[in-house]
This record gives sequence, structure tokens and C-alpha cells, in this order.
Amino acid sequence: MKKTLIALALTTLPVAAMAEVVLYGQMKAGYEVSSTKTSGETRGPYQNGIGDYGSRIGFKGSEDLGNGLKAIWQVESRIHLGNSNGGSDGWANRDSFLGLETKYGTVRAGRISNQMNANMDIVDAWEYNNEALGLGKFTRTDARYVGIAYDSPEWAGFSFNLLYSPRDNVNGGDRPAEYEAGIGTGEKYSLGLNYQNSGWFAKYGFDYLKNSAVKVDDDLTTDLKDGQVHRVEGGYDANNWFVGVGYQYTKNTTSYYRGLKEASVGSIGDHNLTLDNQGQEAALTVGYHFGNIFPKISYAHGWDVKINGDKQKNTKYDQVVLGADYDFSKRTTANVQAGWLREGNGEGLGKDKTTAVGVGLKHTF
Repeated sequence: MKKTLIALALTTLPVAAMAEVVLYGQMKAGYEVSSTKTSGETRGPYQNGIGDYGSRIGFKGSEDLGNGLKAIWQVESRIHLGNSNGGSDGWANRDSFLGLETKYGTVRAGRISNQMNANMDIVDAWEYNNEALGLGKFTRTDARYVGIAYDSPEWAGFSFNLLYSPRDNVNGGDRPAEYEAGIGTGEKYSLGLNYQNSGWFAKYGFDYLKNSAVKVDDDLTTDLKDGQVHRVEGGYDANNWFVGVGYQYTKNTTSYYRGLKEASVGSIGDHNLTLDNQGQEAALTVGYHFGNIFPKISYAHGWDVKINGDKQKNTKYDQVVLGADYDFSKRTTANVQAGWLREGNGEGLGKDKTTAVGVGLKHTF
């Protein structure tokens, strides 16, 4: 990705030190059309419009402090080319941090992506706004936490990272309200493991979320439960081939099941509680580069979820996305794709079947 470099000379020293600031970003959007049909009902109205694919702009820089020590910083913000859809607006709403880098690794503090958001999503090789046109269900556990992180250097293709978000950053600093609501503390932990060699790659992401759910027992008493996310991705990306496969297990956190997706028992700041739940899902993407053209296909499946330990019928989903990218240059790519998403609404409530088509353009700078 081509970047614009702005050199700032600090002339207060006898020998001028140089601080480098990099302006970078992506502008990407497209036109999407979709419609949904529920079992036993007629197809709903077609929806169409311009969708933003996650456009962003950022500034980052560094300063060499000597003896192998470097100060680093980054400020990155979302740009909405379509409707914001209630998304987070404002400055520095994406990864924004300050840190120190050494040969032994990097320490950062600020708003930082967890392992899934920073280093994974490889299996979701699509640009989209409509969930049916990409693997957004599978990658919903991507997140950013306000906290402190450590990123290791790479050793023979291996690397790891750690991220800790303190309780009062999660609850917005409102510990009294959290305490009075009886929802416990909500600190978050993230671990990432990565390996790559000769086109082969393997990645593991783990999140541990304190007091993220409530379990209702048979006597109607409630217990706070901690949440977990485990995601594994692997595959091959070389010699024109791309193959990516992923598996994810979630417990007591966000779910792909429609009945739990928006369910909230209570919240203070970013500390949200949902009902006790478990889910498993898998995804596969295969593509091949023919010169500037990259056709690809994805399939994703989520099994029936469990709520309070009981399996719920008709809560699984199946999804297929088929399309291709065309590279006009290293910085500009067009995409076209079609998606089919079938998801259960719960026992006796039928299924929603969504069909969508999209075409878009991405430019990086």
C-alpha cells in the first residue's frame, strides 16, 4: 500500500532528529441490493443503496530514541461514505494508541484491536456492508478494547500478542453504577498466536470476558458467567491460490442467532450482559488469481445454539458468497458478488432467506 510521507525536521538539536508522519487510509463503498423472505410469507421489499465498506483515514508516526528504542503513535478514524447506521462516529474511533517499540517487542496503550480484528478475518475475503455479502456473522467477534497491549517480534514465522482492558475502561469509569446494578466487573483479556511460512498460515485468537452473561437456573435465580471466544484460522496464500478455513466457538457473548444477537440483560458503558449461550460455526473460502482477476467462493455454517445449556432447534445458519475482484492497480480494486444467507428464527418460527447482490470499488492510499 502506497503511503504519503511527511518529514518533520526537529531543528532544536545540533544534529536534526527526524520524526516521520504517515498519512494512510482506504476509501471503499458500493451499491447493494437485497431482499429477505420468511418461511410461509411473501418476499419482503427490495432494499438498495450505497453501502460503506469500512472507509478510514489515519496518521501514524515514530521517533527513534536511540539504543534500539522507538516511540510510536497512531490515530485512525472511520469515514462514512454511506449511512452511518448508528456506528461509532468521532475522531480516533478506530485503532489509536501511543507506545514504545524495541527489538524485544512493542507495548501500546489506547484503543486497540483484539487478535481477531487485527490479525485474522483472512477467511472473510470480501468487501461489503450487507451481512449477506460477506462473512460478517463469522467475524462479529472482531473488537477494539481500550487497554494496554504487547506485540512480540517474529521468531521463525511465529509471533504472539496480549491485550488487557481494565474494568473501568470497559464500564466507562462508572464503577458505582456497575456495582449498584450487580453486574460485576467486566475486564477483558485477549491472546493471539500467529504462524506463517512459505504461503502457509495458522492463527489462533482467544478473548476472555469477565461477567459477560447471565444464566437463569431452574429456580429462577441468576448467576453471572464469564465469556469466551476461540477462533482458529489457517490456509494457504501463494502461487495464485488462496484457501482459508476457520472455526469459531463462542460462549456467553455475542451470538449469530437472531434471537440473541440484540439481546441485552443490562449494560454499563461497554460492559454488556447477554443470556448464557454457546455457539459453534465454521467457514471456508477458496479463490484463484487469474492475472488481475480473483474469483472466489465462501461457505459458512453455524450450528444450533445453546441457551442456558439447552440446544435450541432452528437456530443454525448457512451462507454462500460467490464473486470476484478485479485489480485496476495495486491501490484500486473493483468487486462484484452475490450472497445467499439462510438463518433460523427459533423453533416453530421459520427461516429467513436473504438474497443480495453488490458491486463496489476500493482505493487505498
